[in-house]
Amino acid sequence: MTPMPEDEIDCGAVVAELYTFLDGELTESRRVQISAHMHGCVDCHEVIEFHAELKMAIAQKCREQVPDEMRARIAKALGMNPPSREFPGFSDG
Repeated sequence: MTPMPEDEIDCGAVVAELYTFLDGELTESRRVQISAHMHGCVDCHEVIEFHAELKMAIAQKCREQVPDEMRARIAKALGMNPPSREFPGFSDG
């Protein structure tokens, strides 16, 4: 088995970094490496395309707002201040 040049990437690495790639959390050089591999590899392209579409579908379907009283009960149970409506997930104090 011949070692791959440092600037190339294999399918295992693409799959291992799939969501980091889709979330835009890679360095620019790593993103370029994965993109180049994906465009030359039908299998990886299909995997990334499927997961990107799945991620978009979940994001579009999961938009329900949690009622304020439930948010307050959860915050109280966790020993936190109730989160602000302007900044969901952050406490006021």
